[in-house]
Amino acid sequence: MSFLEQGYAIHPGILTAEQVARLREAMAALPEDTAVRRKRSVYGARHLLDVCPEVRELAASSAVRSLVTPILGECAFAVRAIFFDKVPGANWSLFWHQDNVIAVKERRETDGFVGWSKKSNVWQVQPPAEVLSKMVAVRLHLDDCFAGNGALRVIPGSHRSGWLDDELDDWKRRVTEVTCEAGTGDAVLMCPLTLHASAPSEQPTHRRVIHIEYAAANLPRGLEWHDRVR
Repeated sequence: MSFLEQGYAIHPGILTAEQVARLREAMAALPEDTAVRRKRSVYGARHLLDVCPEVRELAASSAVRSLVTPILGECAFAVRAIFFDKVPGANWSLFWHQDNVIAVKERRETDGFVGWSKKSNVWQVQPPAEVLSKMVAVRLHLDDCFAGNGALRVIPGSHRSGWLDDELDDWKRRVTEVTCEAGTGDAVLMCPLTLHASAPSEQPTHRRVIHIEYAAANLPRGLEWHDRVR
């Protein structure tokens, strides 16, 4: 089945060993400021398109764009990038949820955009589900990622029904979840509205992921994406 039907896809061998090594070094060298969380080592960072030239270059690379343009078209652009890791002392889990915020340049009260907040000095807001339904998140793996170290789990097809706050249990009962195991250099694509989760890692190893979100349309009524990288 296609990404549009399933809400996720796995693509092997997107990054070379050299690219992976370079990106690992870039993540280890991220500046310790309000955009980066540290506990023994870097395990999470927001707004990488702002603070990391290597990720900005990655988001515009032909290898990554080749995954996105068949879905969103040639006008697609990166709007946000985040780094995740799971290490001893920072080994977190996520319950079943849909991603529900975007990053914008400034706050403008607009119908359907709710729950305004600021994180690391960047405005975030929950848009109408239609906005997120037309986005693609690309998760690029800098380590092998398998069920035992917190691989992404998804419920296929759940992205096609908008917000699912009151229907989560029904989806979990009716549809078999899929664990998106991926090797170093592989990419996992996901619609932000796809129900997804991840468990804590059972092994003391890195699970480094660079998560880049893409869109292809302007926001309404003067709202602007915080980043726009092509």
